[in-house]
Amino acid sequence: MPPRLTAPRLKLLQSIHRLTDAHGGPPSAAELARHLGYSEATISIHLRALTELGYVTRHGMRGRLQLTEKALALVQVGIPIYGQIAAGLPIPAEQSPDRVTPSLDALLGVQPGDFLLQVSGESMTGIGIMDGDYVLVRPTSEVHDGEVAVVLIPGGSDATLKRFYRFVDTAILESENPAMAQLRFPLAEVTVQGRMIGKLGRSVPRTARRG
Repeated sequence: MPPRLTAPRLKLLQSIHRLTDAHGGPPSAAELARHLGYSEATISIHLRALTELGYVTRHGMRGRLQLTEKALALVQVGIPIYGQIAAGLPIPAEQSPDRVTPSLDALLGVQPGDFLLQVSGESMTGIGIMDGDYVLVRPTSEVHDGEVAVVLIPGGSDATLKRFYRFVDTAILESENPAMAQLRFPLAEVTVQGRMIGKLGRSVPRTARRG
């Protein structure tokens, strides 16, 4: 009789995903067995079936367990991606997801050292960064003119999120809100702590134009 996906095998797929996230990489069969409290012989039987079904592949000397796209879609890992949406000419609407992103880390291209900051204030609303949103920051002390940066300003330990420009020996910090004044400081007195590379919105987006 050909193998089938039973409830315990679905649990194995979910456990492989959780261990992959927790350890920063795919687990081995021995690690999976310890995590679930199963014998390695029992795990081996289920993994053989999951491999035949196309849900799991093994990699490396220790046989690290990697979920296939088929398995990721099955356990609903990440957020479904329903094709594309047109911002220009219309394109046909998709009725079902064609793939799933493994995680928001993968979607945003997160690298070691990147971190999130929660935004307080409305100085960057012009580019869709609202009060309460999170911005993903990549640590760096150098940014190009016009990039959105986390900048430590003079007068204490205050940092701000602004477009950063250099003009001779002056640092110019620009808001994305016409109601907010431009900030200027001696270049030597400010410290760039990172560059914004993405954002996660918690606020309700504005769907209607003002005015």
